[in-house]
Amino acid sequence: MSGDRKSRQLAALAVVGLGTSLAPLDFAVNIAFPVMTQAFGLQAHSIRWVAVSLLLTYGSLMLVFGALGDRIGHLRVFRAGLITGVVAFVGCALAPSFGWLLAARVLQGVAVALTLSCGPALATLLFEEGRRTWALSAYGAMAAVSALIAPVIGGASIALMGWPGVYWFRVPVMLTALLCLPVVARCLTQRPMQSRDGTRPDFDVFGSGLLAASVALLLLAPALPDQGSISASHSSSWIAGLCAVLGLGLMVAFIRHQRDRAHPFLPGTVVRDLDFWLINLAATIVQFTSFAVPLITPYYLMHVTGLSSLQSGLLLAIWASGSLLGSGGASRLVQALGNGGAAFVAILLSSAGLAGLAVQGEATRFGLMVCALWVQGLGLGLFQVVYTDLVVASLPLSARGVAGSLTMVTRTIGLVFGASLWMAVLQGLNASARAESIEARAAYASAYDGVMLAAAMVSGGFVLLSCLRRGLWFGRR
Repeated sequence: MSGDRKSRQLAALAVVGLGTSLAPLDFAVNIAFPVMTQAFGLQAHSIRWVAVSLLLTYGSLMLVFGALGDRIGHLRVFRAGLITGVVAFVGCALAPSFGWLLAARVLQGVAVALTLSCGPALATLLFEEGRRTWALSAYGAMAAVSALIAPVIGGASIALMGWPGVYWFRVPVMLTALLCLPVVARCLTQRPMQSRDGTRPDFDVFGSGLLAASVALLLLAPALPDQGSISASHSSSWIAGLCAVLGLGLMVAFIRHQRDRAHPFLPGTVVRDLDFWLINLAATIVQFTSFAVPLITPYYLMHVTGLSSLQSGLLLAIWASGSLLGSGGASRLVQALGNGGAAFVAILLSSAGLAGLAVQGEATRFGLMVCALWVQGLGLGLFQVVYTDLVVASLPLSARGVAGSLTMVTRTIGLVFGASLWMAVLQGLNASARAESIEARAAYASAYDGVMLAAAMVSGGFVLLSCLRRGLWFGRR
């Protein structure tokens, strides 16, 4: 490979990474949660909708846009996402009310779905197939860099511009990526999917609608119960149950519809592979348990340690730095242990980090917290790259957009359940401690430790159970 071509490929990959940074840079918003809660006069449990509105939208659209990219071109879909993202960030920053903010977050979710559905496909198609794992590792490392700087920039932006700053700073980032897209177009090695007669397969509009609606309903169900009061929770629980039933019904209809399609979203051989779905379940659990860290830790730092938004951002950047190292070093570990072995090690690291965060207490063991944040981030970053490579390798080249999208859908499912559950657990444990006349600061510290312990038990329990499936991890390359 000539040096000039390699330089162009690396430049193109950097542009793709810059464009897809609109998602990992959203960790800046987590730092703003306490400030936004006060600015809009919200109860703490209501702030979850800032996360859920985004996750619900892009989670339901990701596979649809991935399949669309496979058919009309990944770069076209990616470009539409960047344009939509600019509009969405401006709308979020100018939001005069909480309802307006949520509407703009939905639009941001569309932008995330458009870009992230085709981001992994573009990253791998810029290089030869033999360098696929390396490309995904570099792509994951760029996402980790974005997550690393997000809390720092977020804290600084809040100090300068208030909570809207966490949206304003991303507008020039998206505009820069948009202007640099011609660099990507010149390096792509794969054209959109074509049938044997040379024509492109039709896009399954009806099937896409079924899929998007079913995923949206299934993701909405766990987010609906209101933890603000018992009566509110009861009144919304039956609606959540109805959403779950309707979502399952639409998913069954989608699966039946796919059986008659010449180009289904997932090949039949993959659909019948139990190990494939167990690995996707592992990804959901890793994301579900890991999301407790950026969601709950800012509240702990504010209520227990008294750190400022900027200081909290710097501390959370340690977590993101671990993710950066895990993403960047994934390809080397895969060479030594295979994809399955590397994934197993990643889950162990994530579980260990969560366990370390579960013993902070009111005194705040900052040394242990720093180590635990770094180790948990290391496991998360490593797992996401290895898992993506496993899924991409399981699907044909013509379904590269669907493969990348599926890895984001499992991530989204984990994040939605995490956003819905962990805040409720925190509030419940805090209220229970306060009912026992425990001082407010100590009660919050105890509740935080309880959340992290629960997350560590879920993650570690899955690791133990997964060992019962012979060949799931160390039998896969």
